[in-house]
Amino acid sequence: MNDITNINSNRAQLNSNQSSAVKNKNEAKMSNEGESSSASMADRVTLTNTASRLQDLEQQLNNASSVDSARVAEVQSAISNGDYNVDADRIADKMLAFEDFMAK
Repeated sequence: MNDITNINSNRAQLNSNQSSAVKNKNEAKMSNEGESSSASMADRVTLTNTASRLQDLEQQLNNASSVDSARVAEVQSAISNGDYNVDADRIADKMLAFEDFMAK
């Protein structure tokens, strides 16, 4: 048989302990936020020349088109004129090289 005569007082003690723990966590969090905000004001980030150049190159690549319009027009014209030749051996060699590369 279980003794349940003190159940309400135990529950009240548990709630009190939980609220104290939450309060302590919140105080610690606020203390840490104050420290990190003052530290972040003093911290500074500077990009090296190389990093700046890489950032510029990335921006240029994002703005560049991935389609070579002149080459597309040239191939379309060759197909229309019947001058476009497919080199089956070259395509087969490239496919085999790709398969070898993927197998590694």
